[in-house]
Amino acid sequence: MTHSTSSRLRILALEPYSTLSHLAFLEGFRKHSRHEVVLWTLPPRKWKWRMRGSAYHFASLARARQDREQPDVVLASDYLNLADWHALAPAGWRDAPSLLYFHENQITYPLGREAPVDFHYGWINLSSALAADRVLFNSTFHRNSFLDEVQKVLARMPEPVPHGMVGDLQARSAVFPVGIDFEAHRAILREPRRENGQPPVIVWNHRWEEDKDPDLLVDALAGLIRRGVEFRAVICGQSFPVRPPAFDKLPALLGERLLHFGFFPDAGSYLRALRDANVVLSTARHEFFGVAVVEALFLGCVPVLPAALSYPEILPEPFHEKLLYARREDVVATLEDALLHPPEGCVEVLQKTAAEFDWALLAPRLDAILDDTARERRR
Repeated sequence: MTHSTSSRLRILALEPYSTLSHLAFLEGFRKHSRHEVVLWTLPPRKWKWRMRGSAYHFASLARARQDREQPDVVLASDYLNLADWHALAPAGWRDAPSLLYFHENQITYPLGREAPVDFHYGWINLSSALAADRVLFNSTFHRNSFLDEVQKVLARMPEPVPHGMVGDLQARSAVFPVGIDFEAHRAILREPRRENGQPPVIVWNHRWEEDKDPDLLVDALAGLIRRGVEFRAVICGQSFPVRPPAFDKLPALLGERLLHFGFFPDAGSYLRALRDANVVLSTARHEFFGVAVVEALFLGCVPVLPAALSYPEILPEPFHEKLLYARREDVVATLEDALLHPPEGCVEVLQKTAAEFDWALLAPRLDAILDDTARERRR
């Protein structure tokens, strides 16, 4: 196969765990890429089995196609054991250069309170990174924390411990943010906005899991109530059959202040809720990127976020002091200030900041990275 850097490549995207966010990433890229992007996906169930066995499934699909439809580059997510793919796929497929994209990783992903310690899945991520020609992380925080933790993971190995492994990974890795297709968001912004004269709205729009710290969410909203701050709240996001008990406290705590509680039935309703909110709140102890916050910024929300994780990368530095809280005990005051005295002109600035993550701008950059990956392997 020979290609110029401007030719159209065939990109095989392998996603063993196609959550809403992972699938939106691939579909957004496919929509805006100049390359042919073919998606092979599996439903987001049994994530551990996906990491252990999805390479077998995808390799069998490739064998069924024999010499037809071979890719120029494989774009894999972190749920694929890429080393197994390269070992098991038929020759024309396994020899294609590969680009590994880390939405998250199992080395630094926080374990739940009852979860047993299991390092095997982190080792799969490490093997995949070593097998890839290039590695991309969705934030600088994610990349740095992964590489730092790899050093600690390698210290668990008995001799011989490979030398230079982290330096090699660092040289082949880079940061590429999550792209967002803002077409539906722009349509929502053209609709009439909320009525004036009502108390401001706080939206909390994250997964209903422990790493998003719902206990701090409850404490923050209770603190506003004690201070007599008038507000309304939208508590939304993906939930699961077993959820942290903190969420069960919110309906009674908020009463008539609670405008919505739970997952929105459709994307339009969710986007309108963001458009009609004033402040987007994160209480996360862990976040690799923050799509939920970026979408809220694009739709006009003022953010109140931890001064840690990936958030300082998203928010322009002039707003850090007013809108990022460094300590848990600071969240109530920061939230009250954002509701009553938001920084002048910040909504317009932050909307422009969020727009920088538009796939229309990012897809050509990822296209170029894929061009380079294909060209370097041919050399």
